[in-house]
Amino acid sequence: MSKKPHTILVVEDVEEISESMSAALKQRGHRVECASNADQAIQMAEENRPAMILTDLDLPTFDSLMSLLRAHTGLKNMVVAIMDINGPKISDQTVNIVCDFQALDDLIESSPSK
Repeated sequence: MSKKPHTILVVEDVEEISESMSAALKQRGHRVECASNADQAIQMAEENRPAMILTDLDLPTFDSLMSLLRAHTGLKNMVVAIMDINGPKISDQTVNIVCDFQALDDLIESSPSK
């Protein structure tokens, strides 16, 4: 479990997955915000400054999300993670692939922007 609670922005277009991820993160002591697309995620990140954005590669607006984040002066260094036990290879080396919630907590704790 994470040492202290952090706000995590879950960006997921499938409501059931979003709810499941949110419940698991809350159980680990985190505060959770949810967005269903890139534009909503940027707006929420501007308002709430989460410690991390947790999303998935299958998000229809994933590329848009990453482009908007990296072009945004205040959010360009935001930690972005994808939880996937298969360890997919992606071209954007700024996206962190984690295999479970403990790895996610470890990433948050090691992040300089926490």
